[in-house]
Amino acid sequence: MEPSERGARFRRIGLVLHPHRPSARGLAEAVAEHLRAAGCEPILCSAEELTGREAVAGWDLAMTFGGDGLMLRVARHAAPAGVPLLGVNLGRVGFLAEIQPAEWPERLRQLWEGRWWIERRLMLEAQVQRGDRTEGPFHALNDVVVGRMGVAGTVRVRAEIDGCYFTTYIGDGLIVATPTGSTAYALAAGGPILPPELKNILLVPIAPHLSLDRAVVLPEGARVTLTVHAEGRAALAVDGQGDQPLADGDRVEIAAAPFSACFMRLGDRADFYRRLATRLRRMVTNAEDPSPERLS
Repeated sequence: MEPSERGARFRRIGLVLHPHRPSARGLAEAVAEHLRAAGCEPILCSAEELTGREAVAGWDLAMTFGGDGLMLRVARHAAPAGVPLLGVNLGRVGFLAEIQPAEWPERLRQLWEGRWWIERRLMLEAQVQRGDRTEGPFHALNDVVVGRMGVAGTVRVRAEIDGCYFTTYIGDGLIVATPTGSTAYALAAGGPILPPELKNILLVPIAPHLSLDRAVVLPEGARVTLTVHAEGRAALAVDGQGDQPLADGDRVEIAAAPFSACFMRLGDRADFYRRLATRLRRMVTNAEDPSPERLS
């Protein structure tokens, strides 16, 4: 199998392995051998070896071998460099991944034949302002969360939108999510589900107490400033990672990132809703999907 003229643009392909999934390396090595035979240059590495956009410089495509968490992690490096992502699902949910392990030969054939499209997803950029010192930027594909640390106490989060006071949230914290993140933590907190290619920013309170308890949908260009007033300790988490401590009076400034995450898609646009329906059934029944062949 040789790459077609359209598929030839994918010459240097990074194969990023989940460091704790034993099956990832064997599968990635099989794919790498296949790619070499097709005239490509595969680059195998563990996710732990990625340290920034420089790590993926020169790649034409990043293939991940793991679950959704791995795709979130790699997106933070690939998106600023403009490298598209193609996921091979070795995780439990696989909501972001495009390929099931047994499908990869046929899916690569699709790639060479040019039967693919790019799904662009909004990412967030956050900075922490502490006095005259700025920390960040931090980039998120799912969400930026300001929440409490530990079990006891609440946090008060003063929210401004485009420089105007909006409200003060009192409770366990606040989720600022992308449409991608609307099906993650934000969904568990009662937020709405947004189609992935929308450019909106979502505010979802976590266990609010005597404060606004509804999700708010903002336009892409909105800038959100969160000022933390914590009775206990508060922390910042970006895509579920970090738990960076926040002090009383810290400001977290959040806006759309200047780049998007680009997902390589090999199915039609309705696949998002098929995946969503499958995931919701699993949430309700805690059972495997009876028709996994419908997913790509």
